[in-house]
Amino acid sequence: MNGALDEPAVILFCVTLAAALVVVEVALPTLGLAGTTGVVAAAGAIIGIDRADADWWPLLGSVVAVVLWSALVLSRRRPRLAEVTAIASYAAGSIGFAIANEDGPAFAVAAVCSIALALAFPPLHRGATRLLNAQAKVGMESLVGQTARVDRWRDGTGVVVLAGTRWSATAAQPLSLGEGDVVTVVGSHGNTIEIAPGPGAVHPPQPPTTEEQT
Repeated sequence: MNGALDEPAVILFCVTLAAALVVVEVALPTLGLAGTTGVVAAAGAIIGIDRADADWWPLLGSVVAVVLWSALVLSRRRPRLAEVTAIASYAAGSIGFAIANEDGPAFAVAAVCSIALALAFPPLHRGATRLLNAQAKVGMESLVGQTARVDRWRDGTGVVVLAGTRWSATAAQPLSLGEGDVVTVVGSHGNTIEIAPGPGAVHPPQPPTTEEQT
């Protein structure tokens, strides 16, 4: 195995594996194993480059590709130009590595892996987007959208009862509230929830306009 690491084709395979697993780790941040295996693969590639004294600089294209793919996953968007740039960067880097080291098998690995990554990224991105969008909200975020009842209220702050629990609350806008009024949770600050009018909430009287005063 140590001798195999000296081969440019094996080095390139390790780089490709590392790149793919890093992107998977970004897409599935709770997985852990993908990222760890990717780091091991990257370490193998570095060791192989050092032993073979290979021209490694074209592989910077693969680094650019990983950064772009990761950014696309995190943004949950797939602009065509960014996606094409990512695969072009990987292909240019991997093929450039094979040419720089004058290795036919590495060229074949570069071509096959470029096509494989281009085909694999769209379903990975779709799956990651579904997972991230469907991720259950936890903590204070899980309260947003729920309704609560006012327990007491004064000068824009007070206490509301939400699912049987009393919470400190502030208003997203000036509200005149009384005990029992229904409000909706729209956000949070620390352990204080922010509320907005809900069914039964009473808006404060608006000051008369200049025309009405005259």
